[in-house]
Amino acid sequence: SPVAETFRVIQGAMSEEHVRTTQGVFQFELSGEEGGTWYIDLKTQGGGAGFGKPPVTADVVMSMSSTDFVKMFT
Repeated sequence: SPVAETFRVIQGAMSEEHVRTTQGVFQFELSGEEGGTWYIDLKTQGGGAGFGKPPVTADVVMSMSSTDFVKMFT
């Protein structure tokens, strides 16, 4: 699925340097196909991305359609 694949690519591209320099957690409230809560954690050691609420409180929460999310990251 496009949203899950986008998060898989994001997770694979993360590095400790991204975490060290960004220090932010982004939560995405997606509507439409594959909607729900997804996150990118660039604050916790090792980082992380995936479905569900982030492991720590989000610094930024964005609401958009799953289609717009995939367009934004491709």
